[in-house]
Order: sequence, then C-alpha cells, then structure tokens
Amino acid sequence: MNITVMRIDDRLIHGQIVTKWIDYANAKKIIVVDDKAAGDPMQQMLLKLAVPSGVKLEILTKADALKMIQEDTSSINVLLMVRNPKEANSLLEMGLKVDTINVGNISNSKSETGRKKMLDFIYLEQQDVEELQSIGAKGVTLEIRAIPTDRSKDILELIKKHY
Repeated sequence: MNITVMRIDDRLIHGQIVTKWIDYANAKKIIVVDDKAAGDPMQQMLLKLAVPSGVKLEILTKADALKMIQEDTSSINVLLMVRNPKEANSLLEMGLKVDTINVGNISNSKSETGRKKMLDFIYLEQQDVEELQSIGAKGVTLEIRAIPTDRSKDILELIKKHY
C-alpha cells in the first residue's frame, strides 16, 4: 500500500475530501484511523455514505490500521485520515512512516479548553501544539492546506507566532 496523503481533519470524510483530496491522492482506498469510529456502527454507516463508489473505505483502530499498513504489499494508493494531532502522533510512535502530514480542519468545538485560533479552520489547544511539535521533531513535514491547490503553510511557524 502506498499512503499518498495523510491528513488530520476532525470531520474525517466530508465534501473537500470527496471532491478534492481523493483525486489529489489518486486514492482507491481511504483508511480512517479512529478508535471511536471503529467501534461505532452508526458513525461507520455515515462515513460510508460519504465515500464515492469505486473508493474502498476501511475504518480501523490504530493497532488494526498499523498492522494493515505494514502487511499490505499492494501498490494501492491510500488517503489516510485521522481526527486529531494526538492520533497522528500516536501512529508515528507505533511505527508508521510518512514524510508529510496535511493538517486540515481542527475546529473550535471545545472552546472551553482554551483553543486558540491559528486560521479560520485551525484552532489549537496546548495538547495539539505539543503533539504537532512532537511530530515535527520526528522529521515529518506538517503542512496546512484546506484543499490541494492552496499554498502550503507551515503549522509549526504559525505555532511560534501564536504560542
């Protein structure tokens, strides 16, 4: 398997994924790595409804996803989705190898936890900042782009300005 794009997006699968990112990743499969969604049949059904025909969807726990990624020797292109920086960093610490992670939407859904606005679609709390810095320290490039044609921004540079 060939992970062509790994993306952090708390919405998981939505319009931008379906209309832009699947094509950009040339993905024939989407792997959603989310322990909560993997155990929630209702959320799985909703995610499956959003995926276009011809694209396979796997909704897996971190452990199951990592095992699949390590064992799959096919050349299928994959769009790998996680909900937040903590999950992305956890996968890296478990052994996932990627060069770049696209940071998409991190909403202000938990404003009581002290999220700070970085961009209109990126709000970070202290734990997010620490997880992203840890990912960067592993040598992984972190880029912000809502859609593939956007100019890439470095989230670590934004963090330096805001924190």
